[in-house]
Amino acid sequence: MRNLCIVGLQWGDEGKGKIVDYYADRFHSVVRYNGGSNAGHTIVIGKRTYVFHLLPSGLLKGKRLLIGPGVALDPQTLKEEVEMIKKEGHRPKLVVDGRCTIVTPLDKEMDAFIEELRKETAIGTTKRGIGPAYAMRALRLTPRAGDLERGTFDLGAALAFYKTFLKRLPPMEGWAESARASLKGVIGDVGEEIMTENEEGHSVLFEGAQGVLLDLIHGTYPYVTGTHTIASYVPPSLGIPTSSLGEVMGVAKAYSTRVGEGPFPTEIHGTLEKEIREAGREYGATTGRPRRVGWLDLVALKYAVKMNGVTTLALTKLDILTKIKEFKVCTHYSVDGKETDSFSRALPLLSSVEPVYLDLPSLYGAELNTNKLNKPTERFVEYLERELGVTISIVSMGEERTATHQRAAQRS
Repeated sequence: MRNLCIVGLQWGDEGKGKIVDYYADRFHSVVRYNGGSNAGHTIVIGKRTYVFHLLPSGLLKGKRLLIGPGVALDPQTLKEEVEMIKKEGHRPKLVVDGRCTIVTPLDKEMDAFIEELRKETAIGTTKRGIGPAYAMRALRLTPRAGDLERGTFDLGAALAFYKTFLKRLPPMEGWAESARASLKGVIGDVGEEIMTENEEGHSVLFEGAQGVLLDLIHGTYPYVTGTHTIASYVPPSLGIPTSSLGEVMGVAKAYSTRVGEGPFPTEIHGTLEKEIREAGREYGATTGRPRRVGWLDLVALKYAVKMNGVTTLALTKLDILTKIKEFKVCTHYSVDGKETDSFSRALPLLSSVEPVYLDLPSLYGAELNTNKLNKPTERFVEYLERELGVTISIVSMGEERTATHQRAAQRS
């Protein structure tokens, strides 16, 4: 099997963690290539729920875990996750690229400060310092993981910079020493490791964070994350050839959700919104905030599939549709009285578009079987395949690892 990239096709929270965990045993290593501790990847095994913010989701399959240079790394979060998982009896085989951007307490303080400045136009960040950390990287004012480990970076310029904006600075005494200790023995060259593994005949699984519609350039700007979330970011973020990307598996919910502010054309309000949120446990894995809920948006999904070169798709949360009586999908947007199925064309006006819906036969009460889809759900899956032009190879019917239907073999 070739390398595989798993990328979220909506606004994040699509269930990537479960899909990465499901596929991980087919790969030698699992690599996080973007984002930071603002991500929350959830894996449910029996009655135990694991939430990872930085550690790749292949951990529970005993895979080699690589955190690439495109990741904004919070050493404190990493330390907490490693300690937590060790208490569970796991010994993570971890490599952190020395070129990772480090998130400092200064960045977190700045994140909150900028949100306050925005007032009514606040974008709803997690305040984990991700955006400011990437900005400081561009300004060449923040340390990288390797700099911390070697003790070669002077934070004086960063402190002076932040004093210009912040009335008070967070306590930094002992932070560098603690951060250095959390990185001891794990610093390496992730790009080189990936290329070596491929040369030796091993395959690698790339795990994305957030979703395509939150991409810094191609998403619903300014209501986006601080980095790139699309599959084509894998090679430059890791320093590997473009030919190493391999297959791209997109992950999408059978409906839509969004955390934070920003346009959301298919958003549902009222009783049905609450029903879906409670049935799907739609609360942020990182912040605990209730997620906004909406119908499946095929306009946005087609955009995401095409831009990422998706070769196969994992459909998640299908079980939630069996718990609600109403069922529809958005097929077009109405923009100034004219219908379009072009997300790019509608993007500048996304907050004012009107969704055009297609009512579909209800799946309410349908019994789901991981061995074979029943006729109503199979018809829905086939409809999505025709609309999106890709094979749906995985259908997730619940949070638990085993609640998964392998519909078609992953191509090699």
